[in-house]
Amino acid sequence: MHKKLVDFVSFLQKTIGPNVVTLSALDQAKDPRDRLVSKSKIYVKPQSTKEVAIILGQANKKNIKLVPVGGSTGLVGGQIADNNNQVSLSLEKMDVISFSKEDGLVTAQAGAILSEIKRIVLEAGRVFPLSIASEGSCQIGGNLATNAGGLNVIRYGNVRDLCIGIEAVLPSGRIVSSMKALKKNNMGFDIKNLLIGSEGTLAIITAAILKTFPLPVDPLVAMISVRYPSQAIRIFKRISENFADRLLAFELMKKTGIQFLNKTGYKINYPFSEIAPWTILVEIDINIGKTSLRDEIEETLSEILKKELASEIVICQNLEHKKEMWKVRELIPEANRKIGSLCSNDISLPIGKIPDFIREADLGLLSISDKIVVNCFGHVGDGNLHYNVFPIEKKFKEALEKDRAKILKLINDLVSNFSGSISAEHGIGRSKAIELAKYEDEGKLDAMLAIKSALDPKHILNPGVIFNQEV
Repeated sequence: MHKKLVDFVSFLQKTIGPNVVTLSALDQAKDPRDRLVSKSKIYVKPQSTKEVAIILGQANKKNIKLVPVGGSTGLVGGQIADNNNQVSLSLEKMDVISFSKEDGLVTAQAGAILSEIKRIVLEAGRVFPLSIASEGSCQIGGNLATNAGGLNVIRYGNVRDLCIGIEAVLPSGRIVSSMKALKKNNMGFDIKNLLIGSEGTLAIITAAILKTFPLPVDPLVAMISVRYPSQAIRIFKRISENFADRLLAFELMKKTGIQFLNKTGYKINYPFSEIAPWTILVEIDINIGKTSLRDEIEETLSEILKKELASEIVICQNLEHKKEMWKVRELIPEANRKIGSLCSNDISLPIGKIPDFIREADLGLLSISDKIVVNCFGHVGDGNLHYNVFPIEKKFKEALEKDRAKILKLINDLVSNFSGSISAEHGIGRSKAIELAKYEDEGKLDAMLAIKSALDPKHILNPGVIFNQEV
C-alpha cells in the first residue's frame, strides 16, 4: 500500500475510529453484468455526515481519490475503482429513515435501501413512487446521484422531481445543507438539482427529503398485444389524450423478452395464447375522490380494439392478476442477465420517433451479423428504451464480442440522429464517458468541466466518471 494511503487510513482510524476502514475483498464493488470489478483495496464506511466531512477533508488535503459506492447496482461502472490507489467510500451504515405524517415527507440517509423507504411510506398509507428493478438492494444516495428513473416517471418524474431537500459534503469537507421542506425556495443557485445526477463527481450526497403521494386505489391494469411499435405509440397517444394525468405506467415489451422468461425458467402468467410481437402493459389511476373512471377507460380500450390498433386486450380483474401481469415486465431484466447480453443500451428518444429508430436499428444490426437477437423493452410513455443486443445462441457470444464496438456505434449514432440521449436513466459512469464526449454539445461539456473544477479543484471525487479522462 502506498505511504500516502497508509497515512490516510491511519488518520481516519485515529480520528473517527478503527472500524471506519475495512480491507476485505468481500467489499469489492462489481458491475451487475460482471464486466467490471473494482480494484480498490480500501473501503471507508462512515456512520454520519460529520464523519463523511472528515474523510473528504483529509482526502482533499492528501490528494486521495475517492470512489463512492452505493448498492453497487449501477450498470455503467460509476461505482468501480480503476486502480488500487483509489479508496471506495460506502455510506451503507448511514441508513436512517423517518416519515412525517404532517407533511407527507420522508427523510432518508444516503445508505437507506430503496425498498425499505417504500415499505415505511406504504405502512403510512402513502407511496414513494420510484420503482426500479434493483430496489431491493440499491441505496437512495445512488438513486439521487444517478437521477434514477424507472417505471413511474410518466406520472411522478425522475428522482430529481421527487426530492425536495438535500444534504451533501463537498470535496473540501464543507457540508452543504438544503434540508428545508419548502415548495418555493429561490435563495440563490439550485445546488440540490445540480448535485442530483452528478454521479458523485461534485459532492457526496448524505441525506435527502423526499416527496410521497397518496396511494392509488385499485388502479386499472391492462395488457395489450400489438403487431408493431407504431401501434403502441398510437395507443399511448390515444390514452394520453383522455387520461394523461391519471396514467401511471405505459410499458412496451418485444416478443424476445417473453421468450427469454420462458427460456430461463421463470413461471409467468402471460395472458395471450400466442406470444405477441409486442406487448403493452398499461396502468391507470382510475379513482378521483369518489368517482371512478373505470367505465370510461374500458370504453377507450374497447375502441382501440375495434379500430384494430390492438390484437387483444386483457383487463386485470383483481389484485393477484395485476401482480402476475407486472411480474412479466419486472422479471425481464433478470432474464436478460441470465441470457447474457453483448451490449445493453439505455436510451431516450422523442416518443414519436421510437418506431423508426427500432426499424433502422434492427436493419443495421442485420448488416453486422445474422447471429444477433434484440430484446427491446422499456418505459415508452417517457421515451425510454432498453435496446439490448444478444447472441442468438450462447455459443456465438465470444465470436460476436469483436463486433461489440461496432454495434454500440451503430446504436449511438442512430440515437444522436433521432435527437435522443445515449443515457436515459442509468447515468454515464465510466462506460459511457467516451460516448458522452462524442455526442454531447461541446458548450455543455465545457460548462460541466468548469463546474467540476470549481467544486473539486483537485479532482478527488470519482475520477474517470462522466469525464473521459482524469481531469
